[in-house]
Amino acid sequence: MTATTAATGEAAASTGASTGAGTGASAGTTTGTATAEAGATADAGAAPGRGPARAGGRLLLLDGLRFAAAAAVVLYHFTATSTAGAYWQQRPADVFGPLNAASRYGWLAVELFFVLSGFVILLSAQGRTLAQYTGSRVGRLFPAYWVAVLVTVLLQQVWSGGRHSDASDTLLNLTMAPDVFGAAPVQVVFWTLLVELKFYVLVGVLLALGGLGRGRVVTFAVAWPVVGLVAQRAGWSGLADALVASYAPYFGVGMLLFLLRRSAARRAGSPATRAARRAGLRADAPVLAALAVDVALSLWHVADRADHASQLQGVAVSPAVAAAIVLASVAAVWLASAPRAAVRGPRLAAVLTVAGALTYPLYLVHTQFGYAVIDWMAPRAGVWLTLAAAVAVTVALAAVIHYAVERHAMRPLRRGVERALASVAARTVPPATTAPATTAAGLR
Repeated sequence: MTATTAATGEAAASTGASTGAGTGASAGTTTGTATAEAGATADAGAAPGRGPARAGGRLLLLDGLRFAAAAAVVLYHFTATSTAGAYWQQRPADVFGPLNAASRYGWLAVELFFVLSGFVILLSAQGRTLAQYTGSRVGRLFPAYWVAVLVTVLLQQVWSGGRHSDASDTLLNLTMAPDVFGAAPVQVVFWTLLVELKFYVLVGVLLALGGLGRGRVVTFAVAWPVVGLVAQRAGWSGLADALVASYAPYFGVGMLLFLLRRSAARRAGSPATRAARRAGLRADAPVLAALAVDVALSLWHVADRADHASQLQGVAVSPAVAAAIVLASVAAVWLASAPRAAVRGPRLAAVLTVAGALTYPLYLVHTQFGYAVIDWMAPRAGVWLTLAAAVAVTVALAAVIHYAVERHAMRPLRRGVERALASVAARTVPPATTAPATTAAGLR
């Protein structure tokens, strides 16, 4: 493929290809999100009474769910997007037939990723100070991301397709917010990382303003999406973009599912009297009402994006099917976090742990490296062999990044950030006014 053709495909993919990325996201193809990175790691003792299926502190079925979402992202980008068609040199629907009929909905993995992020980030923030929370996010996000940026830039030195950046754009990409500075992300999916960062900042603000109390979380989880929608409809693009209005409901859904799961676990550890059940339901009524609002807003947003997805891909994308997938995603998160959703057998537990570990680096590198493999192999090999090679190369690269970089760099970076922030706080905040650490009891 010529560089011109590649650039054309990239441009087509980056023009709001998130099926409704007009607000809350800049250029980039659909799907993918840094929630792929939101490792489903539970803090020991983070919420007494919870008992989701876990091993070594990980929510294993959520790991599996995250990897399934990542697989949907990969198949979407390789077998459904206009960019993929440019590298296959024919329409994906014509190449992949029945597979494309399913993979054309892979962009909906973004919704599942954001729901997972809302659940997991609220879980992982329990019992942490603002410095600890910030350190955990920086340590989790940046090591693999920095490597992904650098290896992608190296790829572009030997491949004429994809996205090419100069030294300035490369440096700006290392901030994880190149869009803010007017630079194009070196991987088309990187725009979603900025969406995640905005969510993390909002949660950090809640922590700084007094913690993650149950009432505060419920109010935030419903007010944020509603204010974002109002900003969208009123044409206040700056505010709508800052609030990632198109995606706020999904984060809210995840946060509210976490509150409900915690309440259910607490009731399971109490005497199961009729009065106790009624009291529990009354206590959960505001959470359920807020969840209904967020789910309704999620369906409203996804119906709008389904029409855009049809135009983008040149194939029929059913709003009804898209809505059903969103509802199934919400249900999947609820079921996968259940105490009874036990993972039996060390082999399955090991597989799910590895799958969860590879999800984030796979998400980061799969587009450009997969497209490069397709661009080189498609004219020389069969379709299915080429597709298998593209998947294998990106999974292998993800494994290298995880085992060679992430495992060694995450903890030192996290501790360094925590120490630096704690030092700054010690010098600038009088001890008597230091905000107390949020504890699990804060969600009661």
